[in-house]
Amino acid sequence: MNQLKYIWSKKSLLATSLISLYLVCMSPLAIQAQEATTKNANTYNITFDPPNENQPQATRGGASRGAQCAINSQEISESFAPLIPASNYGLTTTSHPTLLVHIPATSAESVFFTIQDENEEEVYQTILPIGTKSGIVSLDVPKEAPALETGKNYKWSLVLMCDNKLRPDSPVIQGHIKRVQPELQLATQLESATPLEMAALYGKAGIWYETVATLAQLRQAQPQNQELLNTWNSILNSVGLEQIAKAELME
Repeated sequence: MNQLKYIWSKKSLLATSLISLYLVCMSPLAIQAQEATTKNANTYNITFDPPNENQPQATRGGASRGAQCAINSQEISESFAPLIPASNYGLTTTSHPTLLVHIPATSAESVFFTIQDENEEEVYQTILPIGTKSGIVSLDVPKEAPALETGKNYKWSLVLMCDNKLRPDSPVIQGHIKRVQPELQLATQLESATPLEMAALYGKAGIWYETVATLAQLRQAQPQNQELLNTWNSILNSVGLEQIAKAELME
């Protein structure tokens, strides 16, 4: 009888210990830690590998501080910026790529857009609407513009039009872009890839403009997807755009 009591007591002690351990693991702090781990995980493993090729001499365009259309002139000089690597240079595979730009709070409702070729000759200009909200906007190069030629470098510029006018102190930013022909293997993989797979393929191939544009489209379609947000932040942080990564994506 004493042996049975001993065995029963030992089992009860073990059960109590297991219950206590479970309660500790499921405590609010443990649950929060688990949620934080899940929240910060980048399960998509999408990265951007910079291309190995000669790049043109490029400097990141900065906004001037004197524009009267700025709600805050200091803010506009710091946050009117293109979403491109610190080299101010990126590759595309399309004839009319999508450009992503961060627009600060401003009264300007449009931008003056130009494209120059390798000889700094202007090949296209137009006015594009941007609205008045602060955030990241996607600007498609209009189909009316001449197609970017494969293997050639271009420079694009955006000027905020204060009061719908161009002025000497209007904020301006610039970016450099080169159209390349995707390798056969990449082109074949892209044909059957999902948008998420396309972003990964473009990133691995060093095709910046399509990498970031595809991720932006995915984020707009799935705004509550934490993994997409983590991937977006990771990609932008990797090229020096951590100050812009958390900005709102505008429709």
